[in-house]
Amino acid sequence: MSTFTHALSTNNYGPAKFIVDASAANGTHTTIAAALSSAASGDTIFIRPGTYTENLTLKAGVNLTAFDCDSFTPNVTIIGKATFTAAGTVSISGIRLQTNSDFFLAVTGSAASIVNLQQCYLNCSNNTGISITASNTAAAVYAYYCFGNLGTTGIAFFASSSTGFLDFEYCMFTNSGSSVTANTISAGFVNVFYSYFINPITTSSTGLVVLRFSQFSLANTTAITTAGTGATNSAEFSSFATGSASSISIGSGTTMLVSKCDINSSNTNVITGA
Repeated sequence: MSTFTHALSTNNYGPAKFIVDASAANGTHTTIAAALSSAASGDTIFIRPGTYTENLTLKAGVNLTAFDCDSFTPNVTIIGKATFTAAGTVSISGIRLQTNSDFFLAVTGSAASIVNLQQCYLNCSNNTGISITASNTAAAVYAYYCFGNLGTTGIAFFASSSTGFLDFEYCMFTNSGSSVTANTISAGFVNVFYSYFINPITTSSTGLVVLRFSQFSLANTTAITTAGTGATNSAEFSSFATGSASSISIGSGTTMLVSKCDINSSNTNVITGA
């Protein structure tokens, strides 16, 4: 009978060179942080089912993944803050990212840092989820086919002051905590495409928002508020339902192009502001 060894150099039969499991008998590492320390650009770290409470420093070119079919159950949860400051790209797929009284993802520094989130569950249980402050126009967070939830009041999905951008495509977010706190963007831009939000977005300074084929459903809360001196914001082929509140509020000095949208509000003016 052959014996499977878990030495890194001989792990030839697993889904990846690096496998994380709480039990040392089932993987190459027992923590994600240890696996990241061992990995180099071009490596993928496979995470076996379980909950991992740890803060991570992401490494350029090193991806984190679980089985995609588990992504919305989900069977892998990381509770903690993942920080990325390096130039390069990281992809995270099939994993629930959960706040632990801090952001679950922070893109910081001055490099062209890019994070791809694919088929992840973004669980904002007690804090806003994503922070992007990187001062590089190429810095970005892309969220594809992600689900998520706001679990309490006073939090949002993202806060961006980066000159880069955020991109949400085919995403759906719920709001079990009934939070009316806005997602904020004060520089760069956020693109929302074929996605569903249930808390507002506010722009300021040079930040702007572009909405296409998306839906906002809020209880008596304005969906989009623009302010500052950003370029033209836009909403196209999108739907707004905001109860008694106006759906869109345009601040002095800003412009918003609204085209082929369905805007539902019982407010006397469904679009207000300057």
